[in-house]
Amino acid sequence: MLKRRSLLALPMACSALAAQGVLAQGGFPEKPIRVVLPFASGSGSDASLRYVTSKIAQATGWTFVVDNKPGGNSFIGVHDFMRASADGYTLLYSGGTTHGVNSALFKQLPYDPVKDMVPVVSVVFSPMVLLARPSLQVDTTAQLVELIRKQPGKYTAATGSAFQQLAVHLLRHEAGLDFHDVAYKGSAQSMTDLLGGHVDFTIVDGGAAMPMVRSGKLKALAVTSGRRVAALPDTPTMAEAGLPDIRLNGWAAFFARAGTPQPVLEKLRQAFNQYLQSADYEKYAAENASFHENLSPKQMNQFIRSEIERAKSTFQRAGLKPQ
Repeated sequence: MLKRRSLLALPMACSALAAQGVLAQGGFPEKPIRVVLPFASGSGSDASLRYVTSKIAQATGWTFVVDNKPGGNSFIGVHDFMRASADGYTLLYSGGTTHGVNSALFKQLPYDPVKDMVPVVSVVFSPMVLLARPSLQVDTTAQLVELIRKQPGKYTAATGSAFQQLAVHLLRHEAGLDFHDVAYKGSAQSMTDLLGGHVDFTIVDGGAAMPMVRSGKLKALAVTSGRRVAALPDTPTMAEAGLPDIRLNGWAAFFARAGTPQPVLEKLRQAFNQYLQSADYEKYAAENASFHENLSPKQMNQFIRSEIERAKSTFQRAGLKPQ
């Protein structure tokens, strides 16, 4: 991984110079902006990204191309992003997995989540939602916990990202449960198997959970936020369900390569923030059990560092060592 990291870092200076050349040739953007998503299509992040970029495209006339690169704990997508020039034409849309949990799961990352990337704009913060397969016939978190305790090692939790693994490990640790994990490339696949009865429960972000909950196919048992969310007014928090230490929000943001010229970053931020601070996005986020918080790049880096430390602390308490 160290060798791979060094290879990724080599083009940075040249990329910055090339980007300056692009600026000199005309206004940004002069071609489509590719957004790398290190998760599968159909996930909550995928839906949010496509919605936001379509709205920004309508307002600006810009063209966005969403490029799903799932797999390898998001390393595949991040590696693809890191190979691109630092010119603003390739962005990364990611969050808690790449910029938090991976630092706790692995001793060494092939990228630095703070030094190798520049936050363009924070987009969405979303509480996680606990869901169980319908055939379990449980209506509350307490009922699910009791069921798992009665038959240790029998039940399975689906995870579609490292951040979901964090949430599942928190549940295991705080409730003192014994169950197995089944990893998927994305939440869409895990939700499909949950509906099919192949796994027993999952904890996913609100964006992925809401379509299934709204359609009545799945019942939300609890949310991991500090208070109830407007989209799920009858769903208790984990604290109300007796597990006060399970409190976390999934999140996502746009990132550019380190070395991207400041004028390009400012133009991106202006266009993105104009939409993200609109009533339309506020409504969309609320309907998907999410909210937007406008953090500055400095605040985002501080937030990312705190997310890394929290993930490390959580996995240490659970007795899990990095690979």
